[in-house]
Amino acid sequence: MSVTTHPREPPPMGELATIIQKSLESNFANATARVVDCPDLREPPFNLAAAGLSGNPCIADIGGQANLFPTPNLDARYSLLSLAKDMQMLPTGGSIIGAGAAPFYDLGHNAELAPNIAWSSEADVPEFDIPSSLRVVNRTRVIDVNNEGLSSCHHATSTNCALMMNLYGSTGDPGQVLKISARGRKGDHNFTNCIRLGLRDFYGDSNPISLGGVFLLKTGKAKFHVMPDFPKDLPFRDREQLEREWLTYHVFDAPVVCLTVMHSADPESLGLRMEHTHCFDAGGSRKGGHYHYDVPGEEEVEYEAYLHPASTLYRIDPPF
Repeated sequence: MSVTTHPREPPPMGELATIIQKSLESNFANATARVVDCPDLREPPFNLAAAGLSGNPCIADIGGQANLFPTPNLDARYSLLSLAKDMQMLPTGGSIIGAGAAPFYDLGHNAELAPNIAWSSEADVPEFDIPSSLRVVNRTRVIDVNNEGLSSCHHATSTNCALMMNLYGSTGDPGQVLKISARGRKGDHNFTNCIRLGLRDFYGDSNPISLGGVFLLKTGKAKFHVMPDFPKDLPFRDREQLEREWLTYHVFDAPVVCLTVMHSADPESLGLRMEHTHCFDAGGSRKGGHYHYDVPGEEEVEYEAYLHPASTLYRIDPPF
């Protein structure tokens, strides 16, 4: 697979916090962004596989939407551990979270995936593909729908994935992170786009910022989509058919855990997916999927995020 490496030079997190808060204040009734010591994200409500987001922070964009449209590329099969190797992560310890497509070849059908793994090895083994040498914590969720369009959220049984992936990787250590809170949306942008567009407006193409991490929909409700199995009638006629006739849409109440990767800009024309967020219910119910935006309801929406800038971006196996 093709792998290209693109260094990032993120400014101090305090500077990022100031810019993000200003952007959020234009879109939410109440918002704060500050630098804090990361809480243990393995604990509820986040339930990540690693404690933190620090240590060699990197982001990878793997495959892409062209592997789905107009006809699914059934050869686009990946392993999260192999992708970690492509991201120059070490088998002695690390963590990956993000958003992508589930391994249809394992499940027997297409579905959404919320990758959430950590690994460690007592031995300094040179490869990831030695199962006996690695201790893997796999809290990845699969979100799928049945023939009646009802969704379910359950634990993955493998560390495989497919088609397209957007991943945030680190050694998973505690450290300083951006804590971002917002409540009461009053503008047009959803939570993630408000963050990345604020950074885009400030830095432009001169210093693209890539962020990854986790946020919680604490109160309120949001709209999600979940991919069903591949349709029998292929190829897709157009994107309208894919988005309006094939995808299933759902509105779920909080709490929902959301794993996110975002970029302020793509000046190198790498074909990046500018924002990708997949969500799950840590309680194991049917809630989850691809995050779109919060929706008006009886209870005011509230978000709490922990994000970290990446110092390296990897573009892996682009479908062009």
